[in-house]
This record gives sequence, structure tokens and C-alpha cells, in this order.
Amino acid sequence: MATAPTPTVPIELDGRTLEGGGQLIRIALCLSALTSIPVKITHIRGNRSGGGGLKAQHLACVNWLAQVCDARVEGGEKGSRTLLFVPRSAKADIGIEGRGVPAVFRKKVLKDGSRVWEARLDIGTAGSTGLALQAILPFILFTKLPGSEENSMPIRLTLSGGTNVSGSPSYDYITQILLPTLANIGFRGITASLGKRGWSQGGTSIGNFTLTREDTEKRNRAERPTAPCSLSATVIAPAAYHDHFRNRLATAIAMHFGSDDTAPDIPIETHCEDSHYEKRLYLLLVAKTASRKPDTYPERATLPHHYLGRDWLYDRKIPSNGHPKAIADMAGRVVRELHCEVSSGACVDEHLRDQMVVFQALGEGRSEVFAGWEEEDEDGEERVAREPSLHARTAEWVCREMLGVRFDAGGVCEGVGYGGDTDGSGRGKGSEAGVDGTMANDLAERTAELKLGDREDRAS
Repeated sequence: MATAPTPTVPIELDGRTLEGGGQLIRIALCLSALTSIPVKITHIRGNRSGGGGLKAQHLACVNWLAQVCDARVEGGEKGSRTLLFVPRSAKADIGIEGRGVPAVFRKKVLKDGSRVWEARLDIGTAGSTGLALQAILPFILFTKLPGSEENSMPIRLTLSGGTNVSGSPSYDYITQILLPTLANIGFRGITASLGKRGWSQGGTSIGNFTLTREDTEKRNRAERPTAPCSLSATVIAPAAYHDHFRNRLATAIAMHFGSDDTAPDIPIETHCEDSHYEKRLYLLLVAKTASRKPDTYPERATLPHHYLGRDWLYDRKIPSNGHPKAIADMAGRVVRELHCEVSSGACVDEHLRDQMVVFQALGEGRSEVFAGWEEEDEDGEERVAREPSLHARTAEWVCREMLGVRFDAGGVCEGVGYGGDTDGSGRGKGSEAGVDGTMANDLAERTAELKLGDREDRAS
């Protein structure tokens, strides 16, 4: 049966909707590049101060995605408040129809003789590489390059810009929370290596990191968790303050995770790195938690851990003698916020939930990414699910407008089962057109497991 033609009239999105920032642009352009659905975005970043418009980070994403899907772009300039993005045709099947592989992908032979498809995205400023990744990672994960031999070649992506930027996912958050969670839902074999840190604090600097996507079939599912909970802290600060961070973290963790200010019976690992600059202070705290009711699902013998995180790149003015106060504030806030995440029974933290939306929308079948329960009121009435953040609601809105999928308040979605061979709705017909059909099915299966019985356990 012939599929319906891809729409020629662009879907129009008002960039002031909900969160009204860059996330709307990144998700819309990624879905447009994958599905060939043209999109027009007006009032770009209309809820941001200074009038909004495209910044260097957004333009880097526009240009990269335009190359991979041969898109016609209007308004792709710095400061532009209106953007038209019209892909040439379905691009998860890139390389067919005699067009060849887009120039952003190049074959490279490494020193050990192995071969990879190499791609780069250079922001050109200290703009967030973590945010730019949100626009292009789904495209890479749902795309196959042509030729049976090349399909097994890893894809290596290097992003250049800021690796530690205020208000955005850091390199550390990506490697310790995002990538393990993606592995849980089927995207295994993604490894990361840091080239150089790039900062938005203490004077801007440009850094880079590289992600390599291996053949996922070579990876095993995560082993069943054995520990109920463990904590790991990443501290990046001048070496002179490392011990102060450790002490403040120990005090705050005992206060929130212990009982009567006694040390909690939770394994804690702290990694410290010298930032070499007085104004660069960063703290990430990660909780690795087990499923609440593993025995409820005996057929799932390899349930994953959940990874919840909270961090803070200190963005306030530090007085000449004010580091102890800043460190105490950082430790107290990060530990307190992470304790709230863990206590809620969530399988994803607030910031990861909105990053998972696009994978739920593209996956096949019903999935649930449970974001936890609200705190009980004084009357002890039944808890209700936490409301999605404004960022999560924005991501869900874009996916609904572009793909027709819907999310309920509990993070439940019926995905389109994207397979690369689109019919204009984002729905695919399987692995022949590009995306690995097995991976799409595995994505749905593993995403559904993310709730791991938490809802039933917490409600009882």
C-alpha cells in the first residue's frame, strides 16, 4: 500500500508556547529532519530576555541538521526570530537515491585500524554542548548509514563548545545520568570521552567531548541491581577546597539521607577534579536506585538501575573570602534537592524527564517515564503524581504537534514506532528504511520498564 505523501505545508509553531525557549527549536528541528515534516517556527525564544532569537548554539544545530537532510532553510541567521526548515525527503534512509552520505559524516580509520563514521558539531562559542546534543542525538540514534558493511561501523560524534554551562546539562550529567538511562531503554554501547572542559563561568572557554555509538547488539542488558541505593559526587573546584566540599557533603548527606544526623547506610563515592580557577565551582550528586518491587516482575531478570541527579554550576558572585559559604550553599541545596527526587519514587529526575520525551514519542507502543509523587499533605491523603515541568510540557507539546502523540500527567505515551520510512505522520514501516526495527521495539520495551512497579508500590 502506498504511503501518504509527506506534508508540503509547514507545521507552524509559536516559539513563545509554554517554556518558550530553545528546547522547542531543538526538538522540532530534530523531528523535522527525521520525518521530513517541514516546520516553521515564529517568535523564536520569545519568552527569553533580550528579545529572544537564534543564538550560536541553536544555529549550529540548524546547520548540522540541514546538512543531514538537505533542508531548505530561511531565517538561519543569528538573532533570527522566524525560521523555516524544509527537508528534502525522508532522511533516516540517508545515502540512498544516489545522494550519498551527507558531508557531516566521514569515514575515518583510527590508529588501532578500526573504522568509524565521524561527525562534528562546533558551536563556535561556549554555548552548551549538552543542549546542542538534545537536537542531534535522537537523529543519530534513529539513523543508519548506507551499506551493510558500514551499518556495523560505530558513529563518533564530537561536540565543541561549553561542557559546563549554567542552566544546561553538563558533560558529567550526560555521562552519569543520560547515557546510563538511554542504555536502560535499549540504546546501549554509547561511550563518552572528555577532550577539554569548556566553561561559562570564570571567563568563557571552549572545550569538547566525544560520544561513540558502538554496535548495540554487542552489549548486554544492565545487570539486576544489588544495592538499594548508592550516591556518587563529582566535585570540580580548586584543589584547595576539595576537603571542604567532602566535609560539607558528608554533613548534608547525613542530615537528609541519615537518621537523627547519623551517617546513612548508603555507599558514597566522591570524585574531585581541579578546576584551576577560583570562580569555577561545580557539584553533581547522583543517586543510583534499584526498582521498588523487583519480585513483582520475575520475567524481567535484568531490571536496570535508575539514575537521579542534581547539580549546580555556581553562578553567583564569590567574595574574596566567600568560598566556604558558597560550598556550604552548594552542598546543602544539591543534597536537599536530590533527596526530594529519591523520596518521590521517581525513575527519572525533573531535568531528565523532558529529555526522555522525544524517545518516548519515537518509540513503539506504550511507555511510561514516572517522575515521582508529590509530598504527602498534612492530612496524609493519597499522593498524586508530580506535575511535569514546563520544559517537559513543552517537549510533549512539540511532539504532539509534530507527530500527533499525546502524554498524560503521569508521563504515559503511545509512541509512533518510528522506522524511517515515513508517511508524513512520523510513523515508520520498519528497519528497511533506516532505523533498526529491533532497536525500536527494544526501546519501547525498556522504556515501559522504567516505572518498575514504583507507581503500585508508592500508592499502597
